[in-house]
Formats: sequence, C-alpha cells, structure tokens
Amino acid sequence: MKLKPYHSSILATAAALGLAAWPLFFPDAFLYFQVLGMACLYGTLALAWSIYALSGAISLGHAAFFGLGAYGSALLNHYWHWSPFLTIFLGSLASVSFGLLWSLFFRRLRGVYLGLASLAAVEIPRVIIDNWDAVTYGSMGMTGLGKLPTLSLGSWQLAFGSDLKAQYYLLLTVVIGATILYKLAMGSRWGWALRAVRENETAATMMGIRVNRERTKALLCSSYLTGVCGALYAHILGLIEPALVFSLHVSALPLIFTIFGGRTLFFGPVLGALLLYPLEQLVFQPLFPSGHAAVYGLVIILTILFFPRGIAAWITARKSA
Repeated sequence: MKLKPYHSSILATAAALGLAAWPLFFPDAFLYFQVLGMACLYGTLALAWSIYALSGAISLGHAAFFGLGAYGSALLNHYWHWSPFLTIFLGSLASVSFGLLWSLFFRRLRGVYLGLASLAAVEIPRVIIDNWDAVTYGSMGMTGLGKLPTLSLGSWQLAFGSDLKAQYYLLLTVVIGATILYKLAMGSRWGWALRAVRENETAATMMGIRVNRERTKALLCSSYLTGVCGALYAHILGLIEPALVFSLHVSALPLIFTIFGGRTLFFGPVLGALLLYPLEQLVFQPLFPSGHAAVYGLVIILTILFFPRGIAAWITARKSA
C-alpha cells in the first residue's frame, strides 16, 4: 500500500513537535542545543540546494552563495553597525546577484559540465574576498561580528546570540518555515513545471514551459535562501574567513544530506541533516577525531547501494507496509 501524501505531512508534523518539545525535558543539554541547532541550519541549506535540484540541475558550488551571504551580512554589520536581523536579509542579496551571473553564463550547461562549472565558480568570489584586504580583511577574516540580537517580549527575553536554547528554537523555526515553503513549492504549478524540465526539457518546451526562466527562478530562490544560511552562520560564530565559508565542505553537505534523506519527499533533505550531522558530531567525532568526516562518504555509498531513494522514502514505505 502506498503512503498517502497527508501521512507524510503527519509524520513531519509529529517530528517537528518532538523537536520543539524535547528541550522542555532537558533544559541544560547545551551541547545538544548547539548540535541540533546547526543541524537545522544545514537542513535549511539542504532545502535551498534542493530547490535548484528540482529542475534537474546539480550544483557543486553552493558554497559561493553561502559565503557571499555571510560576507554580505558581515560587511553591512561591520561598517554600518546595522542589526544582524536586518543585514542577514539584505546581505543575502549578494548571493542573488551572483546567482544572476551564474544563470547568465551557465544557462546552456547541463549535467556534469554544469556541476564542474559551478564548482569552479566558487573560486571567483573567494579569490576576490581573499585579496580585497582593504574591505574584507582578506585571508585574516573578520572577527567581532555582531551576535544575533535579543528579542524582548515584555518580561520574556530571547537572547539568540548568547542563549543556546533560544538559538536552537530560532534555527528550528527557520527550518520549519523553509520546509513548509518547499512543500508548497513542490505542490505548486511552478514545482510541477520544474519537474517537467528535469524529466525532459524538449517536452517541457513543447508544453509552453520557458525552461531557462523557470530554472533561473529556482536558482535565485535557492541562492537567496543559501545566502540567509551563510549570514546566520556568520553571526552565530561571530567571525568569518574565506576558507571557512567558501569551502568544498559547504558545497558537499547539502548534496549529501539530500541524497541520504531523499529528495522525493519534501522533508527528505531536512531528515538527512537531522540524522547525519548529530551522528557525525556526537558519535564519530569523539571516536575518530581525525577522520570523523569520513562518515559522510560511507553513508553515501550505503545509501546508493541500499536506499537509492533515500531514508525518508524507506521510512514511509515501512510505515505503509
């Protein structure tokens, strides 16, 4: 028996409620607040990557958008002293600008050629920022960035910059909102148009779908959300440097989480991040301090061999059996 669509929504809602409720029973689990909060951030990053992948495009260069969003917000905060809650959304426009250039120069590329071009494109903003010492401080990076501010609701205060529990709930809210938007996008006419482009561009064109326009829209949405993730990351750490935010690691993680979680279901990328990142940080890093990241390679191999549609599809299939 096939699992009905609303059953997936019920499972996702139950998981969200569980993630929201567990801190009430473990108020001092600060390490878990930090790790699961970052897992939520990476889950949002995986969703952003999946928006573009929905059109059939495989990107290996989303670190460019992540880093530009981080530096866009950091520079606005450093030079103009604007609140991070403002600079996060404005600074991410730098990612969109690079996305426009990307769509212009890479619009004819497909498959492995697009993947290689996107990987090489990361070097363009990285090299510029790494050598623009007068503005970006170059490879030395920027420190002392404004932490996420405190939100006051009467006598109740949410110190997102210093309270790990408040920060966890902020990142959980972000990933839940991104998941809802992604689900709506997948079920919309635009989402079906992207699927048609992914399956057969010629047939999609004959149906009246403007392939380049729809793919560009997906890229711009993806780049902006990725930039927001990068900006959040910069202000959570309070520092930034080119090697940190323009790394291959940042480009690879959303691909890994999406493959493991499964991109056929709307919550697959988030599920992959929430399972894999805590596993790597809490289990493999203490056991193998030097090679703990190898778990990602092992997981991808096992997923391709045994769960080609991702762990989310396997779980829902088991539930419907």
